[in-house]
Amino acid sequence: MATTIEKELSRLRSYLNPAIRGKNTDAILSGLASGMAAPLIDNLQAINDQLYIATASQKYLDLKLSDYNLSRPPQVGLSDDIFREIGIKIINKKQIRSLISDLLTVIFGDEVTKATSKSSMLEPYNLSDGETLIVQFDGGEKITIPFSSSQFTSIAAATAQEVADAITKGLRDQGKTGGAFAKNDGLGAYVVIISNTIGSSSSVRVWGGKAQNSLQFEKARPTTADISTQWTVSLGDAGNVRYTWTGGANPSLGKIKKGDYVNIFSSSFSAGNNGTFVIQASRGGSVNDAYFEIENPNAVFETVVQGIPDGVLFYNPVKVTLSSKSKYAAIYQTEAKTLELFIPATTKVIRRDRAGAAFIHDQTDPLDDPADLGPNIFDLSQPFTISTIQTLTSSVIDPSTDKILSMVDTSDFPDEQGYVVLGYGTQRQEKIPYLARPSNTSLLLSPSYRVKNTHPIGTDVSYVSVNAPVSLPSDGTDYGFVLTDVISGRQYAEDLVKSVSATGINLIITILYPSSEGLGKWNTEYDDKVYIWGP
Repeated sequence: MATTIEKELSRLRSYLNPAIRGKNTDAILSGLASGMAAPLIDNLQAINDQLYIATASQKYLDLKLSDYNLSRPPQVGLSDDIFREIGIKIINKKQIRSLISDLLTVIFGDEVTKATSKSSMLEPYNLSDGETLIVQFDGGEKITIPFSSSQFTSIAAATAQEVADAITKGLRDQGKTGGAFAKNDGLGAYVVIISNTIGSSSSVRVWGGKAQNSLQFEKARPTTADISTQWTVSLGDAGNVRYTWTGGANPSLGKIKKGDYVNIFSSSFSAGNNGTFVIQASRGGSVNDAYFEIENPNAVFETVVQGIPDGVLFYNPVKVTLSSKSKYAAIYQTEAKTLELFIPATTKVIRRDRAGAAFIHDQTDPLDDPADLGPNIFDLSQPFTISTIQTLTSSVIDPSTDKILSMVDTSDFPDEQGYVVLGYGTQRQEKIPYLARPSNTSLLLSPSYRVKNTHPIGTDVSYVSVNAPVSLPSDGTDYGFVLTDVISGRQYAEDLVKSVSATGINLIITILYPSSEGLGKWNTEYDDKVYIWGP
């Protein structure tokens, strides 16, 4: 970024006490601000940053927070951002229960400390201009979120990220909290709606809107109306409307209940009969007898055939809370001077980003690029470093091999003196010197070396890039494979909560294990799995 002497002089003055002034001071500052002084001023800025918790990093952040008896556990791997946020929240301590909830969010993440509702359908979503989604957070008012074509590259093939952005923007435009984000568990992206409230009062409930038919948040009723189902709409008193099944496929109205809602969106119906409505009463049974009732002052009398498969769909507006999850982190006050803490067995503070994480490439998946940065495992005991240049043997190589080493493809191997390793990582591993590459399918063995082991056809051949042990950078850019202790993160969370709890408070901690995998006697009749039911 371009700078000037005036800007650098202003930066230097910002580090001095305003009372320090005079001709000599001005001369010194002007001299420093001119010429090649920018690196010096940058160093001053960096030093100044380490004086404050909000900007300090690494050992300087540890030193600042140690003044508040906070230490960073080495076995957990807390990043500066997370450790700093923990420190700031504790220093600005408020009501104990609220503080603990904030700490749980920092350590375990939003998804396990706030209520969420997940779309059961994967992208793309077939939406249309003007569709809406009706959402309720924390038992408050119902919020209608509109969708418009301008928010999407193609609204008829909307991505999960586009839908999530539209939901969040729709809430912000109305001055509401809550939001949405896109998530992918490996099968495809979907939308997650999340409350902005931490703790037991957090909840999400979807109440309809036409977009619900495409997104399918919790929870559709398994009714069976189709294009042939005939409905007769009759009007009662005070806006009461009855839809009676009078022909065609059985809609299975016995599967719906009072308090459910129905999405009626079909051009077969008059405009006044379309919309989202709460079920006031219903009865299953035979044709001309089964019905459901709603309130709709705009309804008109008519008898119509549904016409499209999803013209009439029914939903149970499930209220999703923290305790609806198999894994959540929350604090509850069950009685006077008693706090009960529920936390998952693992935390989010141990980094699991794709770059540097352990994953398996699926070569058949067009979205899984084999060139993506993944984990590397280094054997520091080996006296050499292998490269990514590799091939396979195309004939047996053994002590009788004289000059030519036959390979499948050596076109990437340097045509000069070097080393290759045959059978790397096996009991037959052998480092072999070669002199040249006679062809793209061979290497010339050094005459001073005789092969010691027998290497069958198809043996791995790796080019030695450095004839010395691997030297790893300290900044993590090698994307080394790291085994992390997930238990330490949870134990740190427990210790942290105990340290901020007030004297005289009885703290009960329950660990939530979502499944028995990894526990003793897993998947046997003696399985150690314990079911923990939240309040």
